[in-house]
Amino acid sequence: MAGQGQSIASTSNPRITTEWRSDVMAVVLHVRGDIDADGSRTVDHHLRTRIPVDARYVVADLDMVGSIGGPGVRTLIEHAARLSRAGRRLLVVASNAHVRRAVDVPFRYDSLPLAMAACKGPGEVEEHHVESPPENSAGEMTGLRQEISGLRAAVRTRPVVAHAVGIIQERYHLPDGESAFDVLNGSAQRHNLGLYTLAKAVLGTPAPQGTTWFPGRTRRPAPSLSFAQLRRDQIRNRSAVLKALVDAASYYMQSTAAALHLVDEPAGVLRLELSSKTSPALTDYLVGAEEPASSVTARAVIADVAAETDLACRDVLLNAGIRAVQSTPLCTDENRLMGVVTTYHAQSGLVPTKLQCARLDHAATEVATWLEWHNRTVLRDALEHLHAHAR
Repeated sequence: MAGQGQSIASTSNPRITTEWRSDVMAVVLHVRGDIDADGSRTVDHHLRTRIPVDARYVVADLDMVGSIGGPGVRTLIEHAARLSRAGRRLLVVASNAHVRRAVDVPFRYDSLPLAMAACKGPGEVEEHHVESPPENSAGEMTGLRQEISGLRAAVRTRPVVAHAVGIIQERYHLPDGESAFDVLNGSAQRHNLGLYTLAKAVLGTPAPQGTTWFPGRTRRPAPSLSFAQLRRDQIRNRSAVLKALVDAASYYMQSTAAALHLVDEPAGVLRLELSSKTSPALTDYLVGAEEPASSVTARAVIADVAAETDLACRDVLLNAGIRAVQSTPLCTDENRLMGVVTTYHAQSGLVPTKLQCARLDHAATEVATWLEWHNRTVLRDALEHLHAHAR
């Protein structure tokens, strides 16, 4: 092991030197050059092979990086998640304006001293505000943020899917993970479900005890949805129903954009399920902003976002052109919370009328009831199909 401050040079392109800091149990990767598709493979190789087993912190020093593309950002996000699962932490240093705008991973700092200080006291060093991108790079940054948003969602859902695949392989004595994944994916596609949704059900449902997973259950028809005009083949389709609710909420409230969060059990948090016309930056924020479902008690209206100085997402909303927000809970007749539908408005001074509220409340209740039916019927149909085809 190299001593504190000693560097080991690499001949890779981009050029990377590795420095071990024993005082904080951290390894620093000093990167010089551009991180394009080829460069991202070099960074990936170093992060996989040059990290000492006793390093608690990995600092990617990008201070001398001129530009970074989507593959490079993807590499950093994936390694941040991988290290986090192992109880380690990736800190990124980026003072270059372009790199700072592109790299939006947890624990990002604008100088190496700040990052090293964070190693000594995690969470005690605040990050600095990043300036908005110039107009001539808006298109590039929009595409990159959309990619990052998708990657972040994948990073959050992938461990759940992988865990479910492992359970299926072991439970049914399948030869490999690929066979188990094919069973899970086939059942999800057959029943118009996302992989994450079905994987959560596999993990959260007691294992089957016989040839039938849910013996003696009564299957009921789908509840009516009076607010939406859906075709017969869409009435059992989760994506179609949820999109209809988001579209209806936007129409009723005459909003600029809308989003739907559903309660993710057993964690009891609200997780973004669907958004419509939200900016890439706002979508990116919503993907990562999971709030406890217990915080939702009734409709919430923020008539003037600018005036809410204590609002955590205030700057994100204002930068996205949002000046007012309203959120309506999705509750069943038994008052069970299933999610929240939120509308975003370009003008401040939002005061929904009684008619607007009544129409949205009605649609929200219908969808909450439908979701409860879907969980008890279609989701269990998918589990039964998986059980039958995996045995």
